[in-house]
Amino acid sequence: MKKLKLSSLRFALPVVTGLALSAVSGQAQSASATISDVAVAGGYDYTITLDNTGTFNLQSFWYGWTQDGNNLPSNPSTAGNSLGWANVLSGNSIMWGNSSDTALAPGQSGTFTFFSSSTPAAITASPSGESVAYVGGIDFSQGSPGDSTGIFSPTLVVTPEPSSIALLAIGLLGLLAVGQRQFRAQS
Repeated sequence: MKKLKLSSLRFALPVVTGLALSAVSGQAQSASATISDVAVAGGYDYTITLDNTGTFNLQSFWYGWTQDGNNLPSNPSTAGNSLGWANVLSGNSIMWGNSSDTALAPGQSGTFTFFSSSTPAAITASPSGESVAYVGGIDFSQGSPGDSTGIFSPTLVVTPEPSSIALLAIGLLGLLAVGQRQFRAQS
């Protein structure tokens, strides 16, 4: 009887361990992102804020790429990021990878920058900005549980132009002057 219980325990332990590991590795990794732009001579300086909304550290990010190919409308240049990751300009996409032991932890954000001659409308029109982030190095997968996110596209965040901000400031100064004049007239 004791031998049967011990044998059952030896069999059950690997099964339970295997089920636990498959449950962890079967979890989908997820990420979301926003993209903003600043118009400069010859094009736009773009900033992507990547949010790790999954359960694993992210080690790499491929912007403008899916299994269908490189998706950006033009070749980007001067890529950078806040994490110290290396980058490779790959045709009409950018690969960023952890080269400094600074993974993007769950719940954390990282910023990624680049220059492009493409307009914000062109760079965010599907499939242009479709991207994938990876738990490890870039391995050409997408939506692989425990390995890569599904396809996601950064959401365009519109930043006001400097001339719009100047007009707003002038309008506020005008309102303050009128208010001050009315206050003096009542006193």
